[in-house]
Amino acid sequence: MWSLSKIDRLFFFDHQHVMNIGNSIKSYVGAWLASEGRQNLARARSEAVRKLKRAPREILYFHRADDPYSQLMVQVLPDLAARFDVRIRPLVVERLPANMYPDPQRYEAYSIIDATRLARLYGLGFPSSATVPDRLAVGMANRQLAKVQNDPNFFSIAEEVGSALWQQDIKGVRALCVAADIDENLLSENERLLTRLGHYASGNLYYDGEFYPGLDRLDHLEKRLNRLGAGDDEVHFELHRLWRYGLENLDRSVSGRTLELFFSVRSPYSYIALHLASDFAKASGIRLKLKPVLPMVMRGLPVPAAKRRYIFTDAAREARVEGIPFGRVVDPLGEATNKAMALGIRLADDGEDLAFFKAFTRGVWAESIDGASDAGLRKILEKAGIQTAKAAGAMPRDVWQPIAERNRQMMLMNGSWGVPTFRIGTATLWGQDRMWAIVEALKQQ
Repeated sequence: MWSLSKIDRLFFFDHQHVMNIGNSIKSYVGAWLASEGRQNLARARSEAVRKLKRAPREILYFHRADDPYSQLMVQVLPDLAARFDVRIRPLVVERLPANMYPDPQRYEAYSIIDATRLARLYGLGFPSSATVPDRLAVGMANRQLAKVQNDPNFFSIAEEVGSALWQQDIKGVRALCVAADIDENLLSENERLLTRLGHYASGNLYYDGEFYPGLDRLDHLEKRLNRLGAGDDEVHFELHRLWRYGLENLDRSVSGRTLELFFSVRSPYSYIALHLASDFAKASGIRLKLKPVLPMVMRGLPVPAAKRRYIFTDAAREARVEGIPFGRVVDPLGEATNKAMALGIRLADDGEDLAFFKAFTRGVWAESIDGASDAGLRKILEKAGIQTAKAAGAMPRDVWQPIAERNRQMMLMNGSWGVPTFRIGTATLWGQDRMWAIVEALKQQ
């Protein structure tokens, strides 16, 4: 049986090991790894093992005091535990793998702003004036919370400590955090466990082989537990997926606005974002302006194996929720990306770049089309409804590459480090799952 660990040795992410493997085989493997059937089989196996052991359903929760998403999670997890037949075990971490975060300063600043938006959406407490917390206070908070991570009242304690921390109430943090006599190895052990299980982020739940980081993925967990008959058959954490209903209340004036999308054809989240943004533009009347950038790997920034595995499986379940085909992949790294950039940027002059990039990303992420071949590119153009003769008009590298670099620099100046990133007015929004925030930004502006 194919396992996720084989992605790195067999699948599309590592060209050094797959040069001699046919695209059809890789596509088959990718389709299986991304399929709901594989997911359900893995879940059934885990459930069977649990029953044999007569073990309770246990969810691991990785908490970090200076993670704004963790501050939101401790407010909702008690309710989750009450609604489902599960036990949630907190584990406090402090240091995250540096190689997983290519631009930690931008990520840290953005996550605070983003958590403020999420808090408003779900009616949770988080100060709108929050800034990066004091490092000494953070150390005290993490050690105090590690000391009480087995306390039944952990979530309320963590919320109180976090509230003081995010309000820069240093005296309050000191009052709440007595001298924590803990084994420093405890934090390290928790961090090693997170890494061993296959992830790198805090504010993160792990249940039998799958991760659910932050509020944005809790609906996946709710549905999984409900299917097991372990819940109340309700889903409380899908408000961020209901953005289409918000379009009905948009003012007509938004039809003249411009939504910028910074994306990479090698990013599965960008593939999803392109299709959602296209639906958004069609329904709202706004103008969608595409800003393609080169993939991280082609800019010399390696993506660690654990991150690749999680992104692939998470993008698969996100695509399923949105009804977007995914899984029959032919990796566009290298020549395919170069061809896509050269032609797609050129087609912007004819207003055909959206149709092209949608067809290209769907082709390489869902239809087993080799974007590096002439035949594959012709097929993509046909699917996009674009004359195949236009392939001859692709830009030379010395013309399109500076454009892609300018797009990347603009993305950085707007406060984001990676794709997909949306820009609407003064708001910068990262992730294919931030369509709801675009609606809110349009209403506010």
